[in-house]
Amino acid sequence: MSMTPSGQEENNQASAAEDTTAQTNPATPSLQEEVERLKKLCEENLNGWKRAKADYINYKNEQEKHAQELAQVASMGSVMQMIPVYEQLRKAFLQLPDELKESAWVKGVEQISKQLKDALKNLGVAEQVGLQGKQFDPAQHQAIGQEYVEELQENCITQEINAGYTFHGKVLLPARVIVNKKPEEKKS
Repeated sequence: MSMTPSGQEENNQASAAEDTTAQTNPATPSLQEEVERLKKLCEENLNGWKRAKADYINYKNEQEKHAQELAQVASMGSVMQMIPVYEQLRKAFLQLPDELKESAWVKGVEQISKQLKDALKNLGVAEQVGLQGKQFDPAQHQAIGQEYVEELQENCITQEINAGYTFHGKVLLPARVIVNKKPEEKKS
């Protein structure tokens, strides 16, 4: 079947009419609409990826923090056993007679005490000492007695019985202290 030039022309016109109909048919998306739809889809996917990445980073940070807390809890048992030993050494040196202070043996034990103090510090332990004259804080101190010293303000620490210790900024053992308290006057 051969086509005549007029038959080809009719065919071309029909094809052109179909193209025009496709462009004006509201059911068929235009190229611009398709680009906008794809841009929106890309933006949604990118935002979803950003949220997933942020969630992953937050999860990772939480896991690292949790691992650090577990390590601190694990080391706390050892720290709690070392503090009383250090505290006894500290008290012993406070009571050391003057004639023994220059002894080589005493200097050696002082060095051991210093090493123990440094080890505790490296584990996150801080010592609370030199509290005399400071305000009593029940969150950090344990009052084990009261006395009245006229030169000090009410509720100040008059004596430090045992040093207090913090572990990574949290009170591990409160300082045991005597607090300044004016005696109540007896009513007759």
